[in-house]
Amino acid sequence: MKRILTILLIVSIILSSCSTQKLQRILVKTPKIEYKNIPGYKGFSDFKKDAIYAVELIRKSYPRIFQKNPDFNKQADEFTLKSSSIKNEKDFDILLKYFIAQLNDGHSNYYFDFKKYDSSRYAIFLIKEKDNWVIGNIDKEIDSLVIGTKIVSINNLPIKQIEEKILAFESGENKHWKFNEFLSNKHFLSPSYWEAIGVSNPNDKKLNFKVSKSDTLIQFNLEAKNENQIKGYQVKTAIPKYRFALKQNNGFYDSISKKDNFAYLQMNKCLDIVSVKSEIGSYSNFLTRPLVMSLFIPKDIKKVDFGKYLQSFFIKINEQNIENLIIDLSYNTGGDFRLGKQLIWYLTDKEPKGFTEYIHNSEFYKKTVKNDYKKYNNLHKTKYDKDLPDGETKITNELVKETFFDEITNEKSLFFVDNSMPKFKGKVYLIISPETFSAGQVLATTLADNGIATVIGRPLGNKPSTQTGGSAFKLPNTKKIISMSYFYMERPNQTKNNEDSLYPEIEIHNSFDDFMKGENKIIEYILNEVKKKKHRLTSYLQKRGFCASMKV
Repeated sequence: MKRILTILLIVSIILSSCSTQKLQRILVKTPKIEYKNIPGYKGFSDFKKDAIYAVELIRKSYPRIFQKNPDFNKQADEFTLKSSSIKNEKDFDILLKYFIAQLNDGHSNYYFDFKKYDSSRYAIFLIKEKDNWVIGNIDKEIDSLVIGTKIVSINNLPIKQIEEKILAFESGENKHWKFNEFLSNKHFLSPSYWEAIGVSNPNDKKLNFKVSKSDTLIQFNLEAKNENQIKGYQVKTAIPKYRFALKQNNGFYDSISKKDNFAYLQMNKCLDIVSVKSEIGSYSNFLTRPLVMSLFIPKDIKKVDFGKYLQSFFIKINEQNIENLIIDLSYNTGGDFRLGKQLIWYLTDKEPKGFTEYIHNSEFYKKTVKNDYKKYNNLHKTKYDKDLPDGETKITNELVKETFFDEITNEKSLFFVDNSMPKFKGKVYLIISPETFSAGQVLATTLADNGIATVIGRPLGNKPSTQTGGSAFKLPNTKKIISMSYFYMERPNQTKNNEDSLYPEIEIHNSFDDFMKGENKIIEYILNEVKKKKHRLTSYLQKRGFCASMKV
C-alpha cells in the first residue's frame, strides 16, 4: 500500500515542462521484454512498434487482465492494426489514450497535453451536478443568461452521447472518476479534446450549444480563441455559509467549534515529508533525488509531518471535550496509506480489518518497483526457498503477516504514533466525493467497512476492490510515458467486491444554485445531526431532573 504515492509523481512528471524532459527519461524506464519476433517488424513504423510493445507489456504485467477484460486480445489487435495507418504523433496520442482507457483503471493512464496540438481555448466553465451539466461561466460575447443553464446538446449530440464519449476516452474504474478527470483537467477548454472524442473537427472548431432554462431552449455558438483574448463574466456568489469547509491550499487543515461541539479535519492528500523520504529511493537515485525533491515535491508536503500534526489536533479536541468529528476527504486524491493508518489509530480501540493485497510479478514490476520486488522476493525465498514467481502472489497474511497498526505502533517506524494519546470516543462523519481516490479511497473504505464512520456525500472515484498502485513505463521508440497498475487489492468487506465505488450512506449532491447561494448541503446535514444529538441528550437529562440550563 505504500507505493500508491508513486502515481502522484508520475502525473507531475508527465505534465511537467520541457525543461525536465531529460530527467523524465532518467526516471522512467523501458522494461526489456520479448516483443519483436513478428514477421516484418523491422519495416514497421515507430508507432506500430510501440503499439506492439505496449500490448505485450500490459498482457504480461497487468494484474488479472483477462479476468477484468475478457476482450483484451481483441482490443489489442484492433489497436495494433490501427497503429499501422498512423502517420503523425497527434493521431497516435489519441489512439494510445483510447486503448489505455479500455483498462478502465484510474491508475493506468496515458496523459498528453492537448494544448500541444492547438493552443486556442474555449471561454467556458462547466459544472457537473448529479444528473446535469451546467454552464458555470461563458465568453462575454455570449449573453450571461446562459450561466446556470443545463446543457441539452453540443453540435447536435445529446448530452448523454457526449457523456459516453468522455467515458470511453478517460481512464478510471467508474464514471465518477472519469467525469472528474474531464473537469479537473479542464479538458472542456481544449478544441483538441472535443476533436479527439468526435464532437468537433479541425476544420470547424465551433461548438453549437443547446441549453435549457426554465423549460426554455437557448442556442448559442462558442468559438475557440487565443488565450489572451478570452474574457468571461465575473460571477458573483453569496458568502459561503460554512467557510471552514472551503478547499484549502495546504494538505491538511482543521477547524474546531467548541460552541457547536464539532471538529473539522480537511485531509487533501495522504502525503507528507515522512512518506516522501521513506519512498523516494524507489523512484530516484542519489543523483536524481535532489532534483526530484526540488521539482516534483510541493512545498506544503515538504513542511508537514502528519503524525505530529494529528497529535496536536487530537490534543486540542480532547482539551475542548469535542464529541463530533468531521473528516473531509472530498479533495483527497491519494498518496501513502500509512498516513491514513495514523488517523485511524486515533478513532478506534479495535484492530481494523484492512485491504488484502496481491502483487503481479513481472519484468515491469521488477524494473519499476525495485524496492518492493526485493522485499517480497526475499520474503518468498525465506518461506519457500525460491524466487518470487511471475504472475500473482498473495501478500497479505501469506508473505507478510502483520497487524493493521504494526508500522504505526512500532517505535522504530517513521510513522510511529504516541500510544499514550487517548482515543477519540465521539461520533465520526466522513465526507467523500468523486475526487476521493487511491490512498484517499483506501482510507475512506477502511473507515466505512469497519463501521468507524458514517459516510456522507457523493460516490468516490475508485472501485475499492481493483487494480492499483500505478508505476510508469516509457515506450521504446516514441518515448511516450504510460502509468500502469501492478497489484490488485480487495476491500475489507469482500462481499462488496463488485461495487464500482464506495457509496455514501447519506448521498448528498450540492447543485449550482447551492454554490451561487453559498450553501453546502453536506455540511448542513452533518451539523443538523450534531444539533439533534445535543437536543436528544438535553431532553434526556431534563427528564431525569437535571437543570434545563445545564451545559451539555
